[in-house]
Amino acid sequence: MRVLMIRHGRVDMPWAKKYNAKEYDLAWQHYDDCDILPVTGHMEIPREAKVYVSSFKRTHQTAEQYLGVKEYTVLSDLLDEVPLRSFADVKLRLRRRWLDVLGRIQWYLPLKRQPERRKATRQRADRLIDYLEAQGDGNYVLVMHGFYMRTLARCSENGDTGSATGGSSRSRTCARWKR
Repeated sequence: MRVLMIRHGRVDMPWAKKYNAKEYDLAWQHYDDCDILPVTGHMEIPREAKVYVSSFKRTHQTAEQYLGVKEYTVLSDLLDEVPLRSFADVKLRLRRRWLDVLGRIQWYLPLKRQPERRKATRQRADRLIDYLEAQGDGNYVLVMHGFYMRTLARCSENGDTGSATGGSSRSRTCARWKR
């Protein structure tokens, strides 16, 4: 099995430098609805490769513009980005980068503020691997999102997604992945 992971194209959205919690959450909702900037390059993939995208249109547009494919499969529950919310309901305006970092730190912690936490993300990565294994050997292209891609890439490197079963069953699968 060969798996190529591609991050979606650059999103056409200007970010403000500072946000309060409500503005930050609304900005992320808007980001999810934005188009990508026009793609200048093109990547050749094997004709028989199966292309999978998330439910966000930016991955669809990347598949169409960058890969030149018209047919792809949407795996929303397996490829969607790890959602991000503000770290707290505060009116204080903070730099966007700080809000990003604080929200992602909460992803590691057993707090309910973030819609999906680390354990759930890793379990979702496990389900994606199971799905691809069930499809059989072949070439797969995953057009996805940066934060979730890093979680999946770690699995492909060390075979441990931290699943409820200890993750050791993944080592054979992840060792076959080519980066």
